[in-house]
Amino acid sequence: MFSKLRNFQFTLKHFAMLGVFAIFGFTFMYVSVEMSSASSFCGTACHEMNPEYESWQHSAHKNVECAECHEKPGLAGTIESKAQGTMETIAHITGNYDTPIVMEHPEKIDCYSCHQDKIKTNTEVAYERKDPHTMKHFENGLNCITCHAGVVHNEQANNTLPTRDRCYTCHLDDMSKLTNKTNVQMSYAKTEAARTLNGVIVK
Repeated sequence: MFSKLRNFQFTLKHFAMLGVFAIFGFTFMYVSVEMSSASSFCGTACHEMNPEYESWQHSAHKNVECAECHEKPGLAGTIESKAQGTMETIAHITGNYDTPIVMEHPEKIDCYSCHQDKIKTNTEVAYERKDPHTMKHFENGLNCITCHAGVVHNEQANNTLPTRDRCYTCHLDDMSKLTNKTNVQMSYAKTEAARTLNGVIVK
């Protein structure tokens, strides 16, 4: 057997066969990647994804493909996404998955590619404008989903902005000081208003 392998020589026919297999394999991979990257694949191939698919269709992001948010840009992101997709396919076939679907790594959601214009590098200017979209938050390990949790797949999150309760999760001490200061200022203003009657200071 081994002697036959040592004496084996590639002929033009063998190269042609390898070429056909290579073309077939590349075509199969390309079609598979394209089909599995379509949002309709997520919603129709896996019934457990129907709620997420329907909520996406009724959101402001309905013209943005699922892969644009859930897949990192570039070849490495595609490979990582398809590897994860393979594991999810196995879970789908075996029925070994949780319902409702829970995203294990929300920090991987890519909002920045489309919304990078929202990020303010000048923290002081953003603070004056009461704009929370500062680079400082990202440098401290936060991302868009930290505050905008549920966006796209949650109707309430789609229709309302995050409240200050979300800020309290990180800025409890600072917000408490601000609230106390504001209450003191309002109390003083109400006292001054009460002392004034028709423009006359009441002592």
